[in-house]
Amino acid sequence: MILPSESINRSSSQTSQSLTERANFPLQDCLHYRPVIQEAFDHVIQSGQTILAAGVRGFEDEFAAWLGGGLTAEHCIGVGNGTDALALAMHCAGIKSGDAVVVPSLTAYATVAAILQVGGRPIFVDVEAERPVIAVEEVERILEHQGQNEPNIKAVIAVHLYGEACDLRPLQDLCRRQGIALIEDCAQATGTLYEGTRVGTWGDYAAFSFYPTKNLAALGDGGMLVVGAEASQSDLTTARRLRFYGWDTSKEAVQFGVNSRLDEVQAWILRAKLKDLDERVASRRHIAWRYGEHLGILLHAGAIGLPCNSHHWDHSYHLYVITVDPNLRDWLVRKGSEDGIPYGVHYPLACHQHHYIRERHCGDQFHLPHTERFTASVLSLPMNPYLWDSDVELVSQHLQSCLRGKV
Repeated sequence: MILPSESINRSSSQTSQSLTERANFPLQDCLHYRPVIQEAFDHVIQSGQTILAAGVRGFEDEFAAWLGGGLTAEHCIGVGNGTDALALAMHCAGIKSGDAVVVPSLTAYATVAAILQVGGRPIFVDVEAERPVIAVEEVERILEHQGQNEPNIKAVIAVHLYGEACDLRPLQDLCRRQGIALIEDCAQATGTLYEGTRVGTWGDYAAFSFYPTKNLAALGDGGMLVVGAEASQSDLTTARRLRFYGWDTSKEAVQFGVNSRLDEVQAWILRAKLKDLDERVASRRHIAWRYGEHLGILLHAGAIGLPCNSHHWDHSYHLYVITVDPNLRDWLVRKGSEDGIPYGVHYPLACHQHHYIRERHCGDQFHLPHTERFTASVLSLPMNPYLWDSDVELVSQHLQSCLRGKV
């Protein structure tokens, strides 16, 4: 196990920071990778190549090698952001206006925004009773009745929320039997494993985000569209044209396309950070393990629920999200703010509960009990590879102090 104190040197500035500052991942990541960021700008300034040049090509190649699963650079397409990556995956899957896409409602709203962007209709399904990921049996129930109720279902989006893997093998089998696309939303799961293989290699398509809070973080927006290893050369060519107006090599528009390109500065930064990514994810897992040690007493008392691994998947802990009594959750957030403990909530509303979605797209037709229980009870604890063991102990002690006598 790689310990944070062993893998990351503590700067003098970090030792004087508060827990809130050390919990600010974009800040700590920028400070740690300052030389990498400066070098990325130098690459671009010296070459004068700012769009789709050596940086992007190199990152696509290296990201494919890191993912594995038989992917090559042709299968990995750097785009402007993770939402675009999802939307382009749906274009690749042939989703058109009015087509339906099965998606968990417990996800970042960006997932649903991508469906709406291509004119699709979200069909919300519940998550598992004990895990915040799409419930396979709920997907199966909807697909079995699609001929009667939803004849236009064209894809399922498997969201690996918080870094926790969906149960991909039965989802893959189900989608293949039904002849529909499986799209992995890996925005929060760079580094997550399922059956020993990286997520993003199981679906027909996958989307990654490199937003500054993500496990692999750019200095701004960035994303990756991954096309499955079984895609034909024609499919790969079509997918790559999508990000650049639908142009062919002679700059003639030969298909639908958009303007969504990963820029060179971000690509050079991401290439350098990719070299350390497995080490950083190992540090996140160490932090999670320490939380589990400190919070075991609350877990056994039934006061909280903790995220977990199994022999099928290995969490990458983009976020460390526990569940608490819904009647205490907002009070804990306020108490943490008062005491310098930066708790968070991801997410207070499921997507089907957002006003716009409720009014324009689904009304009150979806009743998702597990999803609604999670949104009422989730609490995010500080999580990043730059935290110290003493930070974990402090947060855990605060949580224990707040919940003492309330369970």
